[in-house]
Amino acid sequence: MSALNNIHPSTPVTVSITFLRMDHFPTYELLDLPAGYSLEKLSFVPVPLYRYLYGNVGKSCCWWMRRVLSDQYLEQLFSDPLIEVYILKDSENIISGFFELDCTLFTSINVAYFGLMPHLVGQGIGTAFFHQAIRKAWEKKPSCLRINTCNLDNPRALEIYKKAGFEPFKVETELWNIPDVLNLPIPKKYRKK
Repeated sequence: MSALNNIHPSTPVTVSITFLRMDHFPTYELLDLPAGYSLEKLSFVPVPLYRYLYGNVGKSCCWWMRRVLSDQYLEQLFSDPLIEVYILKDSENIISGFFELDCTLFTSINVAYFGLMPHLVGQGIGTAFFHQAIRKAWEKKPSCLRINTCNLDNPRALEIYKKAGFEPFKVETELWNIPDVLNLPIPKKYRKK
């Protein structure tokens, strides 16, 4: 990642990251997906498909870290069976979102990435989709689930995570140097002056 920053100019951004955890399976009933939507675990993660998912879901939230990784690095990452990618499809088999579970941690599972395609944000499917991530993660019987969000993410993310039963346990501030070549919509209020 740092190699790109050495080659290209970057914008320094102050980011506040909230880390959350869920220590037991939810006591409430998890929502099912709305009619017409289905969930699919990818048995093989093609790098171009992943770049499409990550790029479209994360653009408005300034997801950049995976954008600067090489194809070879991503291929190696997704060759690990403990990294799982699930896609959400609509009734016309069009991809509507994705989530990634990192099961490489000792006894916990990290919901590494989660999100919907931009046109579906705010349409009432996000909570049900997030419940699928929770369900899939708890099927593996971890000691806990983890997730994090930051001030660049959709502002509803933290609320959805808390409502689902995740509890914040740490907040950190980091300085990210986001490469300008990525042309991401960085809000001015977060740019380091």
